Amino acid sequence: MRWPYLLRQGVSNLHRPGNQTLLFLLSLGLGTFLLVTILSVGQLLNDRMNIQQSGDSPNLYLIDVQPDQVKGVHQVLEESGLPVLESVPMVTMRIQSIRGVDVGEAKGVPRWVARREFRSTYRDGLNFTEILVAGELATDRADPSEVVPLSLEENIAKDMQVGIGDEITLDVQGVPIRTRVTSLRRVDWSRFNLNFFMVFPPGVLEDAPGFHVVTTRTPTPAASGDLQRSLSEKFANVTAIDLTLILETVRDILGKISMVVTVLGGFTVLAGLPILIGTLLNGRDVRLKESVLLRTLGSSAKQVRTILVIEYATLGMLSALTGVLLAVAANAALAIFAFDASPLPDPVLLAVAFGSVTGIAVLGGLGLSRGVCNHPPLEILRGGN
Repeated sequence: MRWPYLLRQGVSNLHRPGNQTLLFLLSLGLGTFLLVTILSVGQLLNDRMNIQQSGDSPNLYLIDVQPDQVKGVHQVLEESGLPVLESVPMVTMRIQSIRGVDVGEAKGVPRWVARREFRSTYRDGLNFTEILVAGELATDRADPSEVVPLSLEENIAKDMQVGIGDEITLDVQGVPIRTRVTSLRRVDWSRFNLNFFMVFPPGVLEDAPGFHVVTTRTPTPAASGDLQRSLSEKFANVTAIDLTLILETVRDILGKISMVVTVLGGFTVLAGLPILIGTLLNGRDVRLKESVLLRTLGSSAKQVRTILVIEYATLGMLSALTGVLLAVAANAALAIFAFDASPLPDPVLLAVAFGSVTGIAVLGGLGLSRGVCNHPPLEILRGGN
């Protein structure tokens, strides 16, 4: 009751019988939710691509580097002014048995686990793309003649239905090695860094046949070409895989998908506009009679127009708030469970969406209520009689 009369009257109009406020909120709020969610998902995709193309992510892989070639490859990179981001040994192996049962007969284990060749590595620590979620990572040198501690990626552990303390026998190119799961890791597979399902401690795989993978980042295609030419002259067996073109292609595809989805979302919102217009037109007669009544009681046309502006502004703000809050919740769910990114949306996008929806509600309402304030009261009163 302490509010000014015009403000109280405008807000009270939302409770007018037959005003269809709920339908207005539903149509405009859902449209806001749809568009803001689509735009937020597009930003999430761009953020993930930017992370993958950041300075600590490689765009060139050097594969099949033999142990005696590692120093030479590093030297070529240094001479070319390029960083050595990662230099990781890799050994190929298969799973022989799980908890003493042949992997092909283990109950509940997918068949692909028995057929797959796992390329594993050995080190005494975690890298920045993984975190420890269970157990303790073995860092001391292990004795291959005894049971070797093993670190598994959490999803492959679920597929194999194993946990901390379970034994797995691995066939390392004809040599069986008994291992016991001592830790589980969560790996960010969305990054292009070198990640592995299985990580061994030092002292086990050093003498096994394998190779190294070296990663670097080249600033330009010309630098990548010069490096590959230098490597081919000194180390003909080393294969270079350039991800630059792949990343650009993926970014282009994602950009087109985002544009198409945004356009479809826009058409969906446009399809809902007739409902919104119909809702406003349906209440035009009621607003016309109220305007006449207020003017008959002494209100000016400016005051009636102010009441309409407050009513439509309140409807717009409630619709915008509903749509934005739903979009924030959807964006947080997608960011956490689908993109593994920050759940905080762009505040500029939310502010622009909120202001735009409120403005559309006010302008649309006033446009469709045009003439309500200037209609002759006597004509309405005679018509009502």
